[in-house]
Formats: sequence, structure tokens, C-alpha cells
Amino acid sequence: MTPRLWIAAKAPRPGEVKTRLARAIGSARSAHLYAGFVRDLGARFADAPFPVGWYVAPGAWPELARVLDGLASNATVLEQRGDDWTERQRHLFRTVASNRGDPTVLVASDSPQLEPRVVLEAFGLLGTHDLVLGAVCDGGYYLIGMRAWHDVFAGVEMSTATACEEIAERARQLGLAVGRVETTFDVDEIADLELLRPLVESRSDLTHTRAALAALDGSA
Repeated sequence: MTPRLWIAAKAPRPGEVKTRLARAIGSARSAHLYAGFVRDLGARFADAPFPVGWYVAPGAWPELARVLDGLASNATVLEQRGDDWTERQRHLFRTVASNRGDPTVLVASDSPQLEPRVVLEAFGLLGTHDLVLGAVCDGGYYLIGMRAWHDVFAGVEMSTATACEEIAERARQLGLAVGRVETTFDVDEIADLELLRPLVESRSDLTHTRAALAALDGSA
């Protein structure tokens, strides 16, 4: 079996990404910042010691490919299917985990600080657990992985302060073993930028996020 990471991403179009953040800083600025997230994640995971695929919103790949600028030229690209994020997650895990039996990890592109070591830890946990979760501080999750398809999404409302724990509880009801990787933050609100700023100053692998933040600060 071959473990594979999938990075969920949208085209960085104003009005379609980071909409909650956009209410505070504007849709064009939030889209520019999100493009920096995607570029930094693409660069960091280009040399990861495991296969990486991009799980993209319908029609998004041409724009994402331009943002990535060759970093994912050989990557596997799968277009999301489903009317909402619950169905789109179901589609990925049904398609990949069920059909191939491969340990599968899906991460969001809203946490540009994510490091390959966390994904490696998740794959390690899937050796002894059915499900692995990485929570974000607001109660959601940035990472979910399975080694076979289980519908842990049934009855769970996405984008809530209880989504991660509801998935974990659903897994327990199904008799599944749940592993956890470290909790971090995602960038959804303007307050989250204050968690991001210290990282862009101390890490060399957040170049494009740093530039986008600097542009945002310069236009304030």
C-alpha cells in the first residue's frame, strides 16, 4: 500500500476564498494571501517523502497550476465532486481509500505552516488506527486520514466549533480507533493573522505568505 497526501485547494479568486477574512480585509487581499498559502504549501511538499495529490474545486486547476508555477507539474490532480464539503470529502475517501486500500490523508490549504513531519506522523498512526485527526483551535480540523473508507461524516455539520469532536465521536460509535496529530490553527478570521505573523518571521519556508502579509500591512 502507498500512503498519499491530498491537499484540498480552491482557485484564489476574490469572493470565492477566505470569505470570512475578506469581510475584514477585502476579497482581493484575502485571495492574494490565500495564493501565498498555496504556493508555500506546494513548495514545502514538492520534495515530501510520500506522494502528494491536489484535490481541487471544479475548474480550479488551471489557476492553481499557475500559482504553483511548476511545483506540482507531476502531481496527481483529482477534481472535487459533491454539493458541499461533506460530500466532497466522502467522494475522496470512497474513491481512494476504498478502491485502492491506501492510507489516505487529506489536509486543508488554510494552514500554510503545515509541515511534512505532521503528515508522516499521521501515516504512522494509520498503521494502528482507523482514523486520524488534526484539530484546529476553533474546533474544526485541518487534517483527516483513513486507511479504509468509513462514513465518519454522517450527521456532522462542517465549519462548526464541534466538527472535529463530532467526527471523533462518530468514529467511536462505529468502533474505530482514532489517532490524533498536533492541534494548530487555520486562517479564517482576521485574529488568526496574529498567530501567523510570528511564524512568517521565524521560518524560511513561508516566503510567499510573508510577502502577502507584508503587502497587506503596507496597504493598511
